[in-house]
Amino acid sequence: MNERQLTPLRATALMVGAGVGAGIMAVPYLADRVGPLPLALILIVAYVAATFIHLMLVEILLRTGRPLQVIELMRLWVLDRPRRRPLLWLVFGLLSVAFMAALAAYVAAEAEIVSDATGLPEAVSQALVYAVSAGVAFFGLRAVGLFATAGVVALIGCVVVLVAGTLGATVDLDLGVRGTALDGLALFGMVMYGYYAFFSVPQVVKGLAPDGRAAARAVAAGLAVNGLLITLVAWVALSVSDPVTEVAIVGISDQLGPWAGGIGAVFVMAALLTTYWAVSLALADIIAERVAIGFRPAWLVATLPSLLLLYLGALGFLDWLQLAAGLTAIVIALVTIPMYVNARRGGKVTQPDWSLGRWGARPTLGLALLATVLMAAGSLLEA
Repeated sequence: MNERQLTPLRATALMVGAGVGAGIMAVPYLADRVGPLPLALILIVAYVAATFIHLMLVEILLRTGRPLQVIELMRLWVLDRPRRRPLLWLVFGLLSVAFMAALAAYVAAEAEIVSDATGLPEAVSQALVYAVSAGVAFFGLRAVGLFATAGVVALIGCVVVLVAGTLGATVDLDLGVRGTALDGLALFGMVMYGYYAFFSVPQVVKGLAPDGRAAARAVAAGLAVNGLLITLVAWVALSVSDPVTEVAIVGISDQLGPWAGGIGAVFVMAALLTTYWAVSLALADIIAERVAIGFRPAWLVATLPSLLLLYLGALGFLDWLQLAAGLTAIVIALVTIPMYVNARRGGKVTQPDWSLGRWGARPTLGLALLATVLMAAGSLLEA
């Protein structure tokens, strides 16, 4: 961990890009079921829980003393016994397939936007989108950090324009509390995924090494920006949409005009690109580390299936595979707690330059576990 490959700003942008995703446009629809006040509470609780879980991984990496990816951290701290190795390979296989499917879904959605805007055939748009998306990841962490920063600037710009557009519109925000506990749980699961950038934490720690404090600040700041974006998009949708649609920008553009639809398309495109860059980089690093091959061959293995799945007509299976991705991510998040406990006990670095300190005690670990279980339950309800 000697060479600094990211600036704090780019590390923060990488976290934002990994977490924000196009799923942010689904939050208002779920929020409309429960009302703005429960949404505000859920946003705060989810931010605290997600930040704590991500910072646990920061400390694990700092105590390990090596820039390992999540799968290898699992091997080192939880699954290092011979009998557990098959389970490690199973998680690696499920994670790889699920991530590839998610990347294919990102390419499909981006290509649809490009085809609608240009009139190009879908197959051509998919190839162009793949070239741009995977091409940035080909050049590694520095390039992804740079382009993710540009993408996050575009995301923030789009949200600012949408918020400004509501200033001249009729705002009718119902502050009443409604819905059921299950509606709130489904919303909590979706919001937690809006914060979820777990697999980019190793890249942030590696890119800012050896400054652990800077890595912790970048992680917390990135999740805070995600929370701000979710809040603003939800506020716009709940304020002007009648009704609030499953994809928020549809209802927003119906009320504000076609220009809002164009801004929404740019927002979704930027969200998909930044997520693709972050996820493909993480997957390439995971494959390179687990299979012991170079980064460029691992990059090809990680990204090419996202195009081939579309050309093979496998898009119908992607929803199920994305569900598998979510479940795999939840399993790994649950494993984080025993990893954290073991790393604190036996880590190579006993005094890292940053740690959770007293906050890493059992009561808070129990709350983190509860938040993860609720995220899993809420995600399954929505699925």
